[in-house]
Amino acid sequence: MARRKAKVGAAQKLTGYGILAVLGLIAVGLFIQQSRFNPAVIVAMRAPELTGRPQAVAGPAQAATAALIPEVEGFAPLAPTQSYGPETLSDKIDGKAELYLSAGFKEMSCRSFGLGDPGGAHVEVLLYDMGSAPNAFAVFSGQRRPGSPGSSLTPNAYATANALFFTQGQYYVEIVADRASAALHRSLEAYAKALLAKLPAAGETQDAAALFPEEGLVRETVRLCPTDTFCLEGLNNVFTGEYSLKGGKATAFIAVRDTLEQAQAEAKRYLDFLAANGYQKVQAPGSPGDLPVLVLDNSFEIVFVEGRTLAGVHDATSLAAALELAAQLRNALKGKP
Repeated sequence: MARRKAKVGAAQKLTGYGILAVLGLIAVGLFIQQSRFNPAVIVAMRAPELTGRPQAVAGPAQAATAALIPEVEGFAPLAPTQSYGPETLSDKIDGKAELYLSAGFKEMSCRSFGLGDPGGAHVEVLLYDMGSAPNAFAVFSGQRRPGSPGSSLTPNAYATANALFFTQGQYYVEIVADRASAALHRSLEAYAKALLAKLPAAGETQDAAALFPEEGLVRETVRLCPTDTFCLEGLNNVFTGEYSLKGGKATAFIAVRDTLEQAQAEAKRYLDFLAANGYQKVQAPGSPGDLPVLVLDNSFEIVFVEGRTLAGVHDATSLAAALELAAQLRNALKGKP
């Protein structure tokens, strides 16, 4: 018996046509959407933008120090001279730039050399213009390695196994090799002398250690602190030197000011700072000139003014050491303006 075909009603036909139309619209929409770039995809496809400060390049404002770095026989340049200003110094010496900037840094130029045959020593020369001789000494002394022997290159010079460090006038110089040997050290000294011959004459470089009494002074510890000495904000440009005395260890400090009144005001401010931090006055009948002596946890301090000079003893390990060093300082500063 033959089956009869089912008839499709008009309503069913309309429903089917509607579903097909919706599917068609969805397909068209997907096609259009796929033809467009998602903004996030566009951003991801772009080359990343560089951030931070631009790398230093030699320019007219930095040519002064660059021109002072000599080419010396036996030292083969490995790259052009590079120069850095206050805004870019940290690109070269990241982590140490603040010491230089706080001491009045102007500019620095450096150059790398190869010494000897291929595979020989690599030497880098860095020449800093610090703007003044005291500023140059501040970074020289702040960087000095403990126990490093002095050098005869200049009054402010020392050597390590593979490097030389010195000042001349407003310039501070580092000449550093990637290895150490006696022959290499002689080559570094030869280069240093050639560089010194090119530096502008700026008067005699002063020996900062000569400011202090000699007895007991550890010469390589003499420093110039450009800012916030002993953690006191605004106590700037203070020379310090460490002593080893019969009574113990202590640090002397000296700061010449423009006027007596300025020295006295800073002395009072430092004494107030010590008192605010828990230091107490102690009786010390033997103190020179009956100077006040303060102590906290067996650390002794003495502060005084002589002429236009603020001076004193910091962190003495005993009262005897504090009194001995204060007496030496007072005698050394008497009669000076």
